[in-house]
Amino acid sequence: MPLNTAVQDTDKKLEAFGNAILGEAIEESRRITDELHKRQEEIISGAKAEISADAERYANVRISEIQAREGRRVAARMTENKHTLLQYREDCATESFAKVSARIEAFTASEDYLPHLKTLLRQAVEALGYGFSATVYLRPEDMRFADELMNSASGVSLAFAEGSFALGGLSLVCLSKGRRVDMTFDSALSDMVGHFSELAGLNIGN
Repeated sequence: MPLNTAVQDTDKKLEAFGNAILGEAIEESRRITDELHKRQEEIISGAKAEISADAERYANVRISEIQAREGRRVAARMTENKHTLLQYREDCATESFAKVSARIEAFTASEDYLPHLKTLLRQAVEALGYGFSATVYLRPEDMRFADELMNSASGVSLAFAEGSFALGGLSLVCLSKGRRVDMTFDSALSDMVGHFSELAGLNIGN
């Protein structure tokens, strides 16, 4: 075989061998590249998942912290508001008590007071019936009306004494019947304040 022909054959073999090696190298590079891409995607996906989980955990912790903080703040504000409202309503009750007390005081100083006492006495006697003995309690300053009051009631035996109340009205006590009819302004005002407290909700729950 001529030398040139042998060289050419060798060159072709080398070229074919080189092409095969190169092709394998290229294929290997592609395989490695694909593997790297796949691994990279797995790493990125895992990182995203970890970041997402960490973010969710952080968010949950932050939400819990915020909820706890806001819950404490709201509870404190509600307690403060309850106290403020309670004080306001108590002030309203006190103001109402003072206004009614002033009206009662003006009424007991007027000419209409004695006729009103007579009406109260008749109502108290009617509440217990007739034919009994009883004691009528008045304010010390109202004892001057005792005679007129006694003459305004019939069918009963009445005695008069000073009571411990201050605003006015009267209280009738019958020991034989074991009954007491309280028609004092003091009791009426106390009932009014208690009723006001119920309506206004003075007793605020915790």
